[in-house]
Amino acid sequence: MRYISMVLILFLLSGCASKLSENESEKTLDYGMANSKKIEIQNSKTSKTFVLITYLNPIHHDLVTQESEKFVVGTYKATGDGAFDRVTLSKFKVNGSDENLTVTPLNQDAPLLKLISTSNAWTNYVLIQAPKTEEIKMEISFENDQSQRVSTTFRKDF
Repeated sequence: MRYISMVLILFLLSGCASKLSENESEKTLDYGMANSKKIEIQNSKTSKTFVLITYLNPIHHDLVTQESEKFVVGTYKATGDGAFDRVTLSKFKVNGSDENLTVTPLNQDAPLLKLISTSNAWTNYVLIQAPKTEEIKMEISFENDQSQRVSTTFRKDF
């Protein structure tokens, strides 16, 4: 009886000790989730703008080259009546500067969106690229369609 109990306990422990994720695409999605921030902007009692920003540089993938700082910004506005309106974000800055900053709209089938676990069909996405920096703290800011400046920070892993 003791022998059977020991074998059963060893079997149970070996199952728990296996690697959680050996699939590279799952690891990439985990990095994407860990480097994302969600911002809610209250427009009115029944309307909110949702912004999801993902810092791509910590993700180790062939699509993410390290020659620039990269962020994917997804936005949608929920109006309370079931409609999703288009949101206009502008005046992006990374670390307080808009110098040499590029903003590129992304299609729903863009390969970069596969690296973000929360991508969906009702969100509009843009890729923000800024010059490479050695700063540890990365701040990205923008103005929404009500001229409010919104910012959030990310930390680089070295």
